[in-house]
Parts: sequence; structure tokens; C-alpha cells
Amino acid sequence: MCPTMCAFGGPDLKTLYATSARQDRPADELERFPQSGGVFAMRVDIPGLPEPRYAG
Repeated sequence: MCPTMCAFGGPDLKTLYATSARQDRPADELERFPQSGGVFAMRVDIPGLPEPRYAG
């Protein structure tokens, strides 16, 4: 219901991770969406891009 962040991961960057908000969400919404506040993973067809490493 209320996604907060997503990121690609896994060895092939084809796993999309998404988080959702729970804090300060109305009680009726949390009743309808009990997995609010969770971390979700799904496989996608198109990979994400690797993040450049910090060079120091």
C-alpha cells in the first residue's frame, strides 16, 4: 500500500527488493494490509544496474 524503497540484488541483480511503511499508518489500512512494514522480494526479467564502489 505504501512502498518506501526498492533495490536490486542477488548475483544477477534480477531480484527486486521493496519495503513498505507501517509506522503512522491508520488501523483500518493495517487491517486490510497486514503485511505493511515488510520486506518483499520478487524476480524480474530485466536486471538492475550495479552500484559503483566507493573509491575512498
